[in-house]
Amino acid sequence: MNLENFIERLAAKDPVPGGGAASALVAIVGDALASMVSALTIGKKGYEANESRVMEIGEKAVKIRQDLERLMDEDETAFNAISATWKMPKGTEEEKLERSRALQAALKKAIQPPLNIAENALEVMDLSIELIRLGNKNAVTDAGCGLIFGFAAAEGALLNVAINVDGISDPIYSEEERSKIKELHSNLEAKRLEGMGLLMKALKVPPF
Repeated sequence: MNLENFIERLAAKDPVPGGGAASALVAIVGDALASMVSALTIGKKGYEANESRVMEIGEKAVKIRQDLERLMDEDETAFNAISATWKMPKGTEEEKLERSRALQAALKKAIQPPLNIAENALEVMDLSIELIRLGNKNAVTDAGCGLIFGFAAAEGALLNVAINVDGISDPIYSEEERSKIKELHSNLEAKRLEGMGLLMKALKVPPF
């Protein structure tokens, strides 16, 4: 991924990339911090007992980062599919029906990339919480930043799920997806509170 190119495209008037891909990028930054804290812990005196687990965290962070980069592309592709349906003809009733069917199918597909981004961002939070507990104490606020970035990324991704769900006409399908959003958001809030509580305890003088 070319970061400079991505930011330029994000700032342009074209709707892609948008909030979903941007959320994935925020999660990647949080994940990269988890990798850094892992690297700063491995081989350091006083952390030998946790070294095996910290190495596993570092390896997991690499996989998550790769998944998020793929999901950035998938999110763009999904939006482009939605956009393509807007250009379909609608001069006859049959064309209108076909256009509506295509849009509904595209909206359902577009839910998955940001939902997966949110789930990966939740994993970034999990890794960050572990590193607040087990990682190099000199880098504990870096792990804390990873936690916060993971939370922000997941929140942003879920917003992108929600707007696609809003366009789906099937009430049963929509309700199922909204239930997933609520459950994920509840988990996010719980993990944010858990992680921030641990972080504040790790600091000599909590700033908040």
